[in-house]
Amino acid sequence: MSEAPSRVIIDCDPGIDDAIALMLAYASPELDIAGVCTVAGNVGLDQVVDNALRLCDLIGGPAADTPVLRGYAGPLARVPRHPDEPVHGAYGLGGVELPAAGRAAQPGHAVDWMADQIRDRPGEITLIATAPLTNVAALLHAHPDTRTRLTEIVVMGGAAFAPGNTTPAAEFNFHADPEAARYVTEAGVPLRIVGLDVTRRALTPLADAQALIADGAPVTAAAGHMLSHLIERYASRHLVRACAVHDALAVAAVVRPELLEWTPAWVTVECAGEFTRGALVADVHGRTGRPANAKVATGVDADAFRAFLMSRLRGRYGAAGAASSH
Repeated sequence: MSEAPSRVIIDCDPGIDDAIALMLAYASPELDIAGVCTVAGNVGLDQVVDNALRLCDLIGGPAADTPVLRGYAGPLARVPRHPDEPVHGAYGLGGVELPAAGRAAQPGHAVDWMADQIRDRPGEITLIATAPLTNVAALLHAHPDTRTRLTEIVVMGGAAFAPGNTTPAAEFNFHADPEAARYVTEAGVPLRIVGLDVTRRALTPLADAQALIADGAPVTAAAGHMLSHLIERYASRHLVRACAVHDALAVAAVVRPELLEWTPAWVTVECAGEFTRGALVADVHGRTGRPANAKVATGVDADAFRAFLMSRLRGRYGAAGAASSH
């Protein structure tokens, strides 16, 4: 007898890798997605919301009926900072223009909606956060009772033992709102962190993107074109025709946690450093004398993740998978 699907809320800022993460989540029967919450990050909030709605419509099935909620338009404590380079391209989706959504975002604020969901299903909801942590910090601050009602929070963010991708020390999500990231890490909730330490080791090559495009089905083709854009950006920076799909690995961490190695650590985020603002600090050796408050992903089976991602995308959305479902 199979286990019931895990109830999850996804807090995101689509963004190419968020888009692939949403596709992977809806292709995973192990997950029951309560809603998609949005926050400014890879692009501004209006574009993020529009992208989330278009992606849910494109994915179809339960996704087309999933509530999409508007969250914060920027960090609470700082002036917003946007990426210096258009990593995610036009529309935030690598220039892929998806059909217009047939609905609007659900009324109300994402933070209040999340709190209601968590209170209604205590101990059942996992929050997957693949964006700046503004919404999540606001949730834990304004609704502190949710801290003991969440199953866990799985965060894509930070670089514990690797260079950052926005500054030499900081990953984008944590750099965009370091105060929020620090609040979340120190809030005492069950926490797993999937950072650049592992996402950079689990690359999706150009051949996979081309295979998705060649498949020709609407979702796989869109995914392939988005990934191709990101791969070209990686090629210009890192001289390799492959890209990290950061946020999809965070979804995989919930569905297949054994794909990753987890190291207990006491973690926090630097907010005041002139050159280290947004840096994730992870004490895995007990030098601070503080007990572990998170599990940090420090290893990944890259080949298994690549195979998992492709099999789920093609199996659920590909031409062959779609044909077999009719």
